[in-house]
Amino acid sequence: MKVKLENSIARLEVNTNGAYIDNFEVKGNPIFFPKVMVKIGEQLKIRGGMHICAPNFGLDNTLKSLPSHGFGRDLLWEVLEQREDFIRLSLDGVDTYKEVRFIVSYELDGPNLLLNLEIENNSNEEKLIAPGFHPYFYADHSPVTINDKNIDKADLPKSIYERGQNQKFTINSNDVEILGLKNINRYVFWSDFKGDYICIEPTYNGNAFEDEKKEIYHLKSKEIFEMACEIKVHF
Repeated sequence: MKVKLENSIARLEVNTNGAYIDNFEVKGNPIFFPKVMVKIGEQLKIRGGMHICAPNFGLDNTLKSLPSHGFGRDLLWEVLEQREDFIRLSLDGVDTYKEVRFIVSYELDGPNLLLNLEIENNSNEEKLIAPGFHPYFYADHSPVTINDKNIDKADLPKSIYERGQNQKFTINSNDVEILGLKNINRYVFWSDFKGDYICIEPTYNGNAFEDEKKEIYHLKSKEIFEMACEIKVHF
């Protein structure tokens, strides 16, 4: 099911399948590259929009049981609350995470987008998590400036990692900031150039599941982890 959120200047389309944001635009200008299917080799893959990476961002070389970027983007979420410019969805985990509840909310505030993810461990044992948000920002082939530095696009397919709570960047003459509000400490910059997009991804410790030394979060029994950020769009 697709749900449209809007206010006087911004519009958002959310798909309950995967809690995907399919589109995000401000004053008719695309901020996210719209979600599409692209052919990569012999496979069709989803590119664009924004999805949740939960319980893990990146490959799972630790538990060796989770799909890349987690299962959250592949399952149907339930709508808990909906207003004109706000939506809150929930998902019960699967397999070893079946007693873990995931709650995500998206809210438009003028031209800005607030993202919030809660992970609640209702089991009697700790669970490993290292989540992230995975937005595809619309970007043509003009230079990209991140934190006042020009990015070498040749490095993007290999991913660029940077510690920090906030990021500011200029894409297509739009000045954008991502403000890390809770448990955002590492950003990943990536593109495979299969479309006009660059991913600037706020995460908790990035690809921590690829290496146990990268500080996976140990979510204790009955504990709630919260991750939040704000995407601010300046024209």
